[in-house]
Amino acid sequence: MATTGRANCVICNKERSAVRCEGCLQIFCRIHLNDHCQELNKELDEIDNDRDLFRQTLNEQINNPQKHFLIKQIDKWEFDSIKTIQQTAKQCRDQIFQQTNEHFKQVEMNLSKLTDQMREIHQENDFNEIDLKNLKQKLTQLEKQLDQISNVSIREDSEIFIQKISIVISAGKSAFIWELIKLLTQG
Repeated sequence: MATTGRANCVICNKERSAVRCEGCLQIFCRIHLNDHCQELNKELDEIDNDRDLFRQTLNEQINNPQKHFLIKQIDKWEFDSIKTIQQTAKQCRDQIFQQTNEHFKQVEMNLSKLTDQMREIHQENDFNEIDLKNLKQKLTQLEKQLDQISNVSIREDSEIFIQKISIVISAGKSAFIWELIKLLTQG
């Protein structure tokens, strides 16, 4: 604060012995200069409180880095990706179940035909090596048919299914953060 002699106070607008505030460059009489200084002190106290709150937030993040909003973004990406994979797997399983049920019905029908044919051969007791070979061959085909659904296969697409995330670190921002941390720890 610098004394200017007599001038009009910015608050009361009376010509009095006045002082110019070098911060705001306004002129105050001695009465209102004290009020102005009190306002500045109050503002400094608020900044002190804000700094203390920020220090507390910083300490919480240092002590609990898993609560950082970037970690939370990664956790959300992971959750969403797993959910997408699980939904896709469920849809694929449902389709397979539907197709295998149809397939099993067909295999079961063919097995019933083979069973009927064998029952008839047993009852009539009229068979030879060629008949046995044919029956064995049909049974082998049914066994192969059981595990091979002819119209279903699994294909993995080469296109991106889950968006990959990565971390980008730029030197300029981290230098600024370290300077800010040094300033806060000095105060």
